[in-house]
Amino acid sequence: MFRMLLFVWGAIALALTPVAAQAARVSPMIVEIKPMGRGSVARIELSNPGQTEFPVEVQMFRGLISEAGELELTPADEQFLVFPPQRVVPAQSQQVFRVQYIGEAELTASEIYYMQIRQIPVEIAPGQSQVQVVVNFNVLVNVIPDGTTPQPVVESVRPVVRRDVPGVEVRMVNRGTRYFTAGTEPWRVSGTAEDGSILDVRLPPEEVAKLIGVGVVAPGRARIFFFPTEKPLVDGSIQANMVP
Repeated sequence: MFRMLLFVWGAIALALTPVAAQAARVSPMIVEIKPMGRGSVARIELSNPGQTEFPVEVQMFRGLISEAGELELTPADEQFLVFPPQRVVPAQSQQVFRVQYIGEAELTASEIYYMQIRQIPVEIAPGQSQVQVVVNFNVLVNVIPDGTTPQPVVESVRPVVRRDVPGVEVRMVNRGTRYFTAGTEPWRVSGTAEDGSILDVRLPPEEVAKLIGVGVVAPGRARIFFFPTEKPLVDGSIQANMVP
């Protein structure tokens, strides 16, 4: 009989049909740890408020985020101790996962990893026609040595049109030694529209997050962010920055 397995990556929910981990949650979704000592340990809690147990496994990855925001994951289990690595999470319960960094201790800049809590597909009885949707949690794990600081720099701003929507494209570089999240800060976008009117928009963090997500920028890396504007803006008149 028909059986289909669908994987959805990087989600903040975990669902399985018909064996459902309904409204399962992971907290926190972003953690910061040190490369050595007591601060090298983090605890992640997975909650299962549903009526059915479900199995999960944990794997660690090194994360590389492209300028366009595409995430490349490389296995990095040897850099961490994770307990438990696998677990059947009972219904209406919580499971705490302990993750400890054991990699290179003498880091000069922060490093980005992801702790992937992945649901293990279950066996479906023969003769049943069902669809399993397996959604995984990707927890951002930042390994941050002491004395590091971010240095966000807007390298370029230009007017663009994406899917018939006018806006500005901002290329932001991190020249520092610690990651930062552009999507959790307020932004200001200003410039002169093609019709001569002045645009000056202040975006609160919650609005920025809807547009660009968390916006992680690792040390020595760059990201390109798109902010829609009501009208096309004149090249050379545009300013876009995170604001204190």
